[in-house]
Amino acid sequence: MRQIALPLDELRPGASNSLIITDANAHVFFGLGRAQTWPGRCAILVGPARSGKSLLGRFFAAQVNGEVIDDAEIVASEKLFNAWNRAQNGGAPLLMLSRIEPAKWDIALPDLRSRVASAEMLTLGPPDDELAEQLLQNHFQDRGTMIGPEAMSYVLRRMTRSYAAIEDFAREANAVALAEGSAITTALAKRILEKRN
Repeated sequence: MRQIALPLDELRPGASNSLIITDANAHVFFGLGRAQTWPGRCAILVGPARSGKSLLGRFFAAQVNGEVIDDAEIVASEKLFNAWNRAQNGGAPLLMLSRIEPAKWDIALPDLRSRVASAEMLTLGPPDDELAEQLLQNHFQDRGTMIGPEAMSYVLRRMTRSYAAIEDFAREANAVALAEGSAITTALAKRILEKRN
């Protein structure tokens, strides 16, 4: 696992601005570093909510002065087409971020459809154990809360393995711990997880 501190302003109040790299997302991280090999100098990064797409996009933009378009699936076709042309004509490489695969985008321009289909595809899958643990630690650290190794082990074995679920659990566990004036213990984690299942 590598944790890379980004030279960026924080993405949201209280958020960590470090990028955690494990086996689950290393292929995407290294793919972003090979923009010169992308077809048409364009790539599409697809991943679920809260998976770090925007953070990876900011990292990419800072490293190679690339252009990033977030929520590309809802951006006007003309804007995407113009960005694609800028990248092909020697401008900054283009990274489009989306929650859904490009085949499901509603693209009005046939020329853009074929260009999007030829772009480099980078896909974020679900977090592995290492990434899930580091994300939980970061979420708790951002909130000024700690979780012990026993409670962490309990949570990792039982929680839904998604980025949104990790963040939701951290938010709720922190709120309950503060309200009760207690640490995030195995017992507290068990109560929260049982209520969710």
